[in-house]
Amino acid sequence: MFSFAALLTLLATVVMAAITCALVLAADAAWPAALLSAGTAGAATFRTVPRLLGKDRREDE
Repeated sequence: MFSFAALLTLLATVVMAAITCALVLAADAAWPAALLSAGTAGAATFRTVPRLLGKDRREDE
């Protein structure tokens, strides 16, 4: 199934994207800007969390 690190990474990515989207929409921005901001924040989180956990892709394979 999923390792704990993979599950934590996916959960952090989804949470960060949702928070960023909500904050951008609350700032009265248009929805395309909110989606782009959420995607950028999610991608940055997806790249950062495994590095913080000390896991790179080769360890899980």
